[in-house]
Amino acid sequence: MAHLVLVESTPTAGFQIVRTAAALGHEVTFFAHDLAPYLVTSGAEKALGEAAAVHTGVATGEAEPLTRALAKLHEQRPVDGLLALSDGHLLPTALAARHLGIPFESPETIGRLRDKHAMRTALRRADVPQPGFRSATTVPEAVAAATALGFPVVVKPADGMASLHVGVAETPDQVAALAGAITSARGYGRGIRSTGRILVERFVPGPVVSCETVTYDGRHQVYGCVDRRLADGPFPVELGGCFPAELPQGTVDDVVRVCTEALDAVGLRRSHAHTELVLGPEGPRIIEINGRLIGGLVPTMMNHVLDGDIYEDVVELALGRSPRPPATTGVGCIRAVTAPVAGTLEGIDTQAVRAVPGVRDLVLHARTGGPVRPPRDNLDRLGFVIAAGPSAAAARAAADAAHARVRVRVAAATTDVPAGTAEPAV
Repeated sequence: MAHLVLVESTPTAGFQIVRTAAALGHEVTFFAHDLAPYLVTSGAEKALGEAAAVHTGVATGEAEPLTRALAKLHEQRPVDGLLALSDGHLLPTALAARHLGIPFESPETIGRLRDKHAMRTALRRADVPQPGFRSATTVPEAVAAATALGFPVVVKPADGMASLHVGVAETPDQVAALAGAITSARGYGRGIRSTGRILVERFVPGPVVSCETVTYDGRHQVYGCVDRRLADGPFPVELGGCFPAELPQGTVDDVVRVCTEALDAVGLRRSHAHTELVLGPEGPRIIEINGRLIGGLVPTMMNHVLDGDIYEDVVELALGRSPRPPATTGVGCIRAVTAPVAGTLEGIDTQAVRAVPGVRDLVLHARTGGPVRPPRDNLDRLGFVIAAGPSAAAARAAADAAHARVRVRVAAATTDVPAGTAEPAV
């Protein structure tokens, strides 16, 4: 039996990784800045109960206090592996792992991925296909960068996560509004501070997909591609996807080639990675590289069609072993539950959802009485429906039919509703 420490999770994914590790006979200690973001998810308390210990009030977003807390625990109960599923907690965890001599991706590589400008600079040096980009630290600089690149552009925080403060801008005024939100943001929740730096990228039209991989000793292995259903309008929130994506084999080959070139360029050696690409007019272009497992409930969706458990692979990698992606049988699809209007959530009716053939999971993570709004970032999603089928068409049909049966009841607001689930970093 090994002792693993999970440094935060993702509020939507909850603690499936804890369940998996416990089922494998391992002991898991959970470190969290605050439990509140997790407990809104249905079943979270029960799943958290499978952890051997829970430590709250830990400054998980800062390397030095996290290292001290882990070192103290390590003295009492030696830690064999570290798990981190949240972008903002990867670098502090990597630095702590190096201090304690525990296997993890290098802080240099994680730091390169957490700084999107540094990541794009590394890709440019290696001639990896990507959009044009410029960085900025002020609103006027961002507007000038967008003007130089040419509209439309994507404006995002250089250290962002969960699609917070990300948007597509077609005018200087829209750039200014997005950039202003970035420079005024204090953080991303769960102890993660914001630098306020801005990245402006040329918008590339086309479908968005992701390539899911695991890397050990610099060798990249591919689980497959996930297609992405994005929200309409200026906020590209992910509202669903299917795995494996229904793509021509030549397109899959191109996506995998560009993805692995990008992972080599940033120096990835031992980590799961979630790489997003747009299938543009001139071929795949890198959007993002995240040095972690794909987020939310997508791993759960993938597990319904994998001949194995992707969370087991995460545990194996944390213990210094080399997992091998399993084969796939069938197709899984996921759809996000969102609010139709801004206001106060009165309830979510789901009684008819599980009666749809092919439905595998339904998870909600929104509190009745809390503020909701149509999605502007990933934290505005209220839950997920997961379906699976023998083909992409069958899985999509089941997911769409189940999603259509969800009824979100909202008392409409007369003024704008702020995001209700991203607490300040301080």
